[in-house]
Amino acid sequence: MKIIICGAGRVGQGIARRLSLDGHSVAVIDEDPALIQSITSELEVQGFTGHAAHPQILRAAGADDADMLVAVTYSDEVNMVTCQVAHVLFQVQTKIARIRSRAYFSKRSGDLFGRDGLAIDVVISPEKAVADSVIQRLETPGAFFSVPFSTNKIRVVGLDVHKDMPLARTTLSQLDELFPGLNIQILAVLRNDHLFAIRPSDQLIEGDKVYLAIETQQTDRLTELLGINPGGDQRVIILGSGNIGMYVAEQLEKRKGRKVRLIESDLKNAERAAAQLSRSIIIHGDGLNPEILQEAGIDKADAVISLTNDDKVNLLASAMSKRLGARKTISLVNAPELAMIHRPLDVDVMVDPRAVTVSQILLRLRRGRILSLFSIAGGRGELAEGEVLEHSLLLESDLTRDTLPEGVVAGGLLRDGEVLMPKKGLKVKVGDRVVLFYEKDRVKKVEKLFRASSAYFLG
Repeated sequence: MKIIICGAGRVGQGIARRLSLDGHSVAVIDEDPALIQSITSELEVQGFTGHAAHPQILRAAGADDADMLVAVTYSDEVNMVTCQVAHVLFQVQTKIARIRSRAYFSKRSGDLFGRDGLAIDVVISPEKAVADSVIQRLETPGAFFSVPFSTNKIRVVGLDVHKDMPLARTTLSQLDELFPGLNIQILAVLRNDHLFAIRPSDQLIEGDKVYLAIETQQTDRLTELLGINPGGDQRVIILGSGNIGMYVAEQLEKRKGRKVRLIESDLKNAERAAAQLSRSIIIHGDGLNPEILQEAGIDKADAVISLTNDDKVNLLASAMSKRLGARKTISLVNAPELAMIHRPLDVDVMVDPRAVTVSQILLRLRRGRILSLFSIAGGRGELAEGEVLEHSLLLESDLTRDTLPEGVVAGGLLRDGEVLMPKKGLKVKVGDRVVLFYEKDRVKKVEKLFRASSAYFLG
């Protein structure tokens, strides 16, 4: 596909890197010549310096025959206008815009992005998506990754394998014995920076990061069996009152038993947060100041979530919080060069906003009836949920490894509200919603599994 990306910041760079590696023809527009120089020297993409909404710049970037335009500049207004220009002047089929300001999603905004509104096919709100990702991790104690599928009936969880954990030295064939009565399926393992689909004979070892699928209602029982406190993170400290921090705080206020304290260094922002939040305690101060952290009750905190706009502050605050007694730390990290140091700093969970945004873009690029998609482990693999259509290659499959392409593992399916796991005797039917993990070079195989046209397989 021919894709134009407007905005060469970190998000734009992340999208361009992934799409160019996937073989798409990518053009990037930005007003900053230095950013264009940087991205064209690192990636196999075309670069154009200029205003993203200007017709001449769009035409030079190939808008006349572009299949998709992704507007992720720092300005919501530029993103919206760019999509409108691409629609009216160039008839670009798919327009995706990043919208950050919450004002555009208020009830007064009405159907701004509806059928009769702006010509935007997909609106991405990365701040809300990242906040949802943080909430999901809080809802699953001990997990570095947690994503719901199938109307939250199936959950894929990422866990670190420790030497004293029952999962250590366990093979797939021992799962039923280890977790009797649990609907659980191990999907993939990240070991020494290599992500691979697990095989029945593979054994988990200390240091592995394992991705597993489980029936959501059994998550608490799993954490109990693994020796993890299933009570959740009740006492939460948030650093930063930006869009992400405020959304997380608002969502936590709705949950019974949660006690939230928010630290904000800017007085006006702290006052604004105090006016908007009703059940949270707002503390004006520096999140890197031990006295401020102690005032917030750091030694009794179940979780500290660092969500400022400074990666270094987030990482240092998380490391300091852990040393002062916080049980769990979650840190927002945008820069890929800083992501690798979160382990030495004892940061439990790192949230990458680019991964969330890239996942939403990839969902629109995938063929077949794919309903949701998440890029994991730095793009080394994906999780996808798809609906099984007539003539699908998945029909009559039992979803065991013998019936799936190499590098693809099924996490289960949803049928009439019931979760079914891969096993001999299972038969996939039309309308089933199937959750799959697959290695990054198996994308085409998975697209074929969720296609309906038999001609597609013959061509």
